[in-house]
Amino acid sequence: MTVSGLSINNYQLQYQLLKPETEAFDSSAQRQEIAGIATTAATPATQQAPQQQDETSKQQEAFLTQLMEQMLANRIGLDKQKYDEIQQKIEEAQAEKEALQQQPQSPERDGKIAALDAKLDKLGKALEGLLAEANRNREAKEREKQTVNAVQQYQLTAATDKEPTLFL
Repeated sequence: MTVSGLSINNYQLQYQLLKPETEAFDSSAQRQEIAGIATTAATPATQQAPQQQDETSKQQEAFLTQLMEQMLANRIGLDKQKYDEIQQKIEEAQAEKEALQQQPQSPERDGKIAALDAKLDKLGKALEGLLAEANRNREAKEREKQTVNAVQQYQLTAATDKEPTLFL
């Protein structure tokens, strides 16, 4: 078993350990809602417990989402940090452009918007380049894997000392 196989199994086990807690939370939350409807007066302590459980379940969900994104990026050979940095810069530039578009029209504003458009184009090309590089890396790994498999299959067939026999 490879290291990546071990880490995936580890993440799956962590997910399975977290999953019963969320299911238990869901059923307990439903019971608490029913009890809250039945009784009109709710104490502050019972209100704080669901909020804390809500926050922990949101944190667990965010962690799992981030983990799945990272595993997917690793699978396709994408540098997730660079991808996130480029995406963040694109979002910042778009937000700045939208803020400038809200201002009254002036030559200075138009120049800034044109500069931001150029920056967005440059960031878009960088993102496309990063994705193309990831695709090339993935294809190279697949070709290497196919070559290794072909060599292993050849070695298995060549290593047999038995002569082929014909059964009639």
